[in-house]
Amino acid sequence: MMKLIIMRHGQASWSAPSDQERPLTEVGQQEVLSTASKMTTLGINRVFASPFLRAQQSGRILAETLDCTLETLDCITPDDDPMAVIAELPAQGVIALASHMPLVGALTGLLCEGSVSQGPGFMTAHAAVLDMELPGPGLARLVEMIQP
Repeated sequence: MMKLIIMRHGQASWSAPSDQERPLTEVGQQEVLSTASKMTTLGINRVFASPFLRAQQSGRILAETLDCTLETLDCITPDDDPMAVIAELPAQGVIALASHMPLVGALTGLLCEGSVSQGPGFMTAHAAVLDMELPGPGLARLVEMIQP
């Protein structure tokens, strides 16, 4: 059995040399901290983040709040293929991802409905909690959405 928490990064500044270098704003940091504090009972034991700065900062807040190690997963940037993400996921455990739209919506849709077009929209620092036996298209159940 596996539980996957898919979270969009917190609010980020638009003032940066590139999209990859956009930092969280103070509001974004507080959003992620609020969402992370609502995840403490989920038993998360691994936190993965996109290599983009705002996701790394969000992942670090999650990892510190949940007493986990932060790991970087290169295949969870905004436009990555959700099937590639599924292939990289561990088959068990309680895992949190800090990533981006449109990937977080597409991945949630693929896992729950079997279609990337069926995923929910995610506001900043919103998270979807999914249960599944194994990661695969249409095999997950959306348990709850967590908001800051």
